[in-house]
Amino acid sequence: MNSKSLFGKGRKSRVFAPVAAAAALILGLAGCATDGGESAENTDEPIVIGGTLGLTGIYSGPSAAYEVTYKYWADEVNAAGGILGRQVELKIYDDESNPTTAQQLYQQLINEDEVDILLAPYTTAVGGAIVPIAERAGKLVVNAGFVAKELHGKADLMVSTWPYQESEYPRPLFEWIDTLPEDQKPKSLAVVSAQNPFTLVARSGVNGEGGVLNYAKDRGIEVVVDEEYDQTATDLSSLISRVKQSNADMFIALSLPNDAALIANTVLQADYRPDIYCQCGSQVTTLPNWPDTGEAGVNVFATTTSWPTLPYNGLKEFSDYILSELSVPVLPAYASAGYAAGQVIQQAVEATGSLDSEVLREYIGKNTFDTAVGKISYNEDGTVAFSALLLQYQKGGNALVWPENVSTGDAVMPLR
Repeated sequence: MNSKSLFGKGRKSRVFAPVAAAAALILGLAGCATDGGESAENTDEPIVIGGTLGLTGIYSGPSAAYEVTYKYWADEVNAAGGILGRQVELKIYDDESNPTTAQQLYQQLINEDEVDILLAPYTTAVGGAIVPIAERAGKLVVNAGFVAKELHGKADLMVSTWPYQESEYPRPLFEWIDTLPEDQKPKSLAVVSAQNPFTLVARSGVNGEGGVLNYAKDRGIEVVVDEEYDQTATDLSSLISRVKQSNADMFIALSLPNDAALIANTVLQADYRPDIYCQCGSQVTTLPNWPDTGEAGVNVFATTTSWPTLPYNGLKEFSDYILSELSVPVLPAYASAGYAAGQVIQQAVEATGSLDSEVLREYIGKNTFDTAVGKISYNEDGTVAFSALLLQYQKGGNALVWPENVSTGDAVMPLR
């Protein structure tokens, strides 16, 4: 287990435009004085924010983007004078993409490092393992690392910065379909789902709400194929053959990045040409490897959290930095959520003058925050009120196709 902290108080900061004063101005004096709790003011000690990421192991790719994002935010804040005059110190450890390792490191963060606020790790599989530890310790977890509607419902001190949860991943696609002329709306649907708790919720929803099957039922779209597949499979040709034989005019694959690319390539090889094809289980068209799919990836839909053309708080500058630092063609969806986590922390601490987890959780639940994923407000369970975008990866790259009032291009139908 590598428990070496990646960032400390002595790191060299880049120079950024001040944002601390702007955040304080946005929030005004709404919660400046709080009763009780740990004060965030009148001390030279840094505010310590910590968490883990799978910097090695199977989640190292996305975790690297989170690492860069959190450091960007901390450097930006510190260059502008910190939060209430205190510098931010990040303690980010490598959990090796392993839930057990993450549990040990969060114990260390809480008991030895005495962090003020926790950041969630990447993926539900790892994040779900550490939430009970944070809850028992009474520590606020700001979660940009994963989505899990059910898990949020069981946690009193966790708040998300994802503007949609797993059951809502397909929702932008169906809301875009609602805008189509009647003769262009799909009548039949084939859906395939990876055997993963996350993607299965994206298919079936939670407590009868959300999910592909419920969205289709509400619109009278007939589901002609509903099958699961092993996420580790290397050949899905027989599955896609059955999908093609169904002649469904809409195809939805609920996948994670590696199997999403496999499915796209298999659809091309099978010469399956639905009117609409969405990889609605993850934001794969924003990932660096999607252009590698070539023709197979063209005209595939997916969702995302924010887009650089939108006037969200700090988004354009952040996007430019990420594209340069990571050498990627487009802003990854999870990077925006990570930057928003820092923005929520800063705005909440500045507004309350407190580092007390319960004070911060109460304030976050009752207020709106100006972030890189837009102005966000919270549901009772700590998830964010729905807001998401629909992309289509076209020949020139990703186009934002919904909502219409912010779109950068028109959707292409059929697939080929």
